Formats: sequence, structure tokens, C-alpha cells
Amino acid sequence: MISTLKHIVLCTQQFSNYWSGLGAYSTHLARGLVKSGMKVTVISPGTMVDNCEGINFMSIKPLKWDFTHGNWFSLSFSYAKAIENIDADLIHFTDARESFAYKGDIPAVGTLHDDYFARHKWNPFYYKNDYVDWMQRWLYYSFVTVTERKALRRLTGLTANSNATAETVSKAYDIPLEKIKTIYLGLDLDCVPLDPKAEKKRLHKPILLLVGGNVQRKGLPVILKIMPELLKEFPGMIVQVIGKNQNIGRMKKLADRLGVMDCVEFIGWIPPEKIKTYYRKASVFVMPSLMEGFGLVFLEAMAQGLPVIGGNVGGTAELIKEGENGFLVDPGDVSTLGENIREFLINLELRRRVIENGYSTVRKYPAQKMVDNTIELYSNFSHERG
Repeated sequence: MISTLKHIVLCTQQFSNYWSGLGAYSTHLARGLVKSGMKVTVISPGTMVDNCEGINFMSIKPLKWDFTHGNWFSLSFSYAKAIENIDADLIHFTDARESFAYKGDIPAVGTLHDDYFARHKWNPFYYKNDYVDWMQRWLYYSFVTVTERKALRRLTGLTANSNATAETVSKAYDIPLEKIKTIYLGLDLDCVPLDPKAEKKRLHKPILLLVGGNVQRKGLPVILKIMPELLKEFPGMIVQVIGKNQNIGRMKKLADRLGVMDCVEFIGWIPPEKIKTYYRKASVFVMPSLMEGFGLVFLEAMAQGLPVIGGNVGGTAELIKEGENGFLVDPGDVSTLGENIREFLINLELRRRVIENGYSTVRKYPAQKMVDNTIELYSNFSHERG
């Protein structure tokens, strides 16, 4: 069936030199498709700085005035224009909402990486307790909810990064669940064995690490709020935050208000190949998200021998099993977060077991499995065309 499907176009806002899970997904998927014998054209902003042999790369630009995250709205029009000159069997928007402007005849599928906008509440005060930019966020979420719904409903098919994402989007946008196939994301990660000397250093001066873009949604305020108590027990503890976000300034003000600014390092964006250094030196990976589609960074942290703490939400609850390969914290639960961090720093037997189980978890999510499942999805549309 797949033999009739030979040329795939991937439209993605991040590729090769990426800064989030979306970029990691797109890059690994493109490489896997080429390895499987398919012709792949990638349409993306910027340049292809990595060695991606066999991939035809087309560079586009978003509009300067675009206020959407990742410039997805104006990129959707750039994609649509570029596709006009391409003869392909299938278009894959690696962020499904970026299909908004596409109205071509080639079958198109999209990937759902989150359900934040599908969960949108039309009461603006819903966001006030969790976000310092709550009114601005409500306005933006309102816009995306309307446009995203229109884009997703037009696509031939959808893939979701978790069952939770699929179910939420299906219900919110009235899309048949059978139209959405869950394909867990995967990475080719080498697990770094436990090193007693490295572990000793990790526990001597604890480092809490958070890697992510939208730091408010990723739970940074909750981490900052527990720091005053943790510092009493672990003097010298620091929080390292890796990622770029427009609200970093406001997070710095929050840290200053809580009296912990001297213990927080806002590192900014780091190239993917250099982040491993931070994982290896950290003591605990902490990302108690308010909402989360899946969380590839948890796999990256596990591969580097880090115990992880995530939010008990969305696809994260499908990846992390409480007390087995990490801990799950309900959104905003400062007290439990503090208890879990203490456990990973004091209970060394628990720490060792969770780290070992983390290695096993990583091995369940190889990139090739993700690629094979995606090709199977593609084949359905190849059959329809034939």
C-alpha cells in the first residue's frame, strides 16, 4: 500500500537547529522517512544547519508583524504559497494549526502537540491565578481557539502525541476521534549509565533544572514558590531555566519578590547538542506543567540519568508513572512538589530505582517506532488516492 506514496512534504516552524520538542519531532521524523526510502521536502523558516542528507529544504519567512507563537499564523500562508509549486503525494503539517491557510488538492495531515487552546476557557478570570499576563493570554487563546478549530476540521487526518491530547481536541472541536491517531513521539537517545562520582556531585549542591519555552505554563512559578523552604534544608540549591520566552522578565520579578533571585539562573536558549551538559550536572528535572501534551524533555532527562517530576496532566500522565519512573504533581501543588524534590535528594534507594526505570522508559520510545507508525498513517491516505 505504501509503495504508491513516495513524496512527503513536511511543513514545520522548526527544523534541524530547533529549540523545542516540535523541532526535535520534525527533524527525527524527516530523517526517518528518508531512511525508509521516501522523498522528503521540508518547508521551514531559516536554514538547514545540520547534516540531513537526502532532504530537499525550502526556506520561507514569516511576516514581521506576526504575534502568534512560532509565527505559526503567517507561516501557514507561506506554506500554502510554497506548496503551489510542489507535486507531492501528501502534505504533513508538523503543527496541525499551521495548515490554516492551506486549501490545495493534495491530501494533508497534521500533528497535535498540545491541547492548550482546546481547553480554553471563555472566562478571562480563569487564567488570573496562574499567569501574570492573564488578560493578554486570554485574548490570544481566544483567537487561536477559533482559528485552530477551523484548520483542524479541514485536514484529511490528524495524529496526536497522546491519548489525552486526542480526546480533548476531539471533544472541543467536534472532530470524530477515529480521525485522530495517537502516535507517541520518539527520540534516538543514548542512556548514560549511573556514575557514582557524578551522582555525588549532583547531590552535593543540588540543581533543579527546567527546560521549556512557555515557563509559566511549564510550572516555573510553582518551583519558585517552594524555593524559600527548600533553601532552608539545602543551602546553595539553584534553579536553572533553559528556554526562551517573552515572560522571562516577569518571572525574574516573581523570583525577586520571593527573595530567591540569587538562586535562579535564566540561561536562555541553548543549542540541542549542548543541553546534555546541563542534564548531566542537574540533580532533579522539574517541570510541573499546568498543561502538557506529552513532554519529550522528560525522555531527554531520563536518558541522562535524571529523576523527573512532571505535572499530573495530559500526556505526561501517560509517560510518567507515579513513584516508578518519576513523580506527578497536581497543577499548583507547591507542598507536594517540595516533598517530591526532597525525596529525590534524600532517599537514595528511591532515586536509584526511578533513574533505572527511566532508562527503561526511554527505550520504549525510539524514533523509528514513531516513523513506522507515521508511515502507516500515511498509507491510509495513499490508499484513498489510489
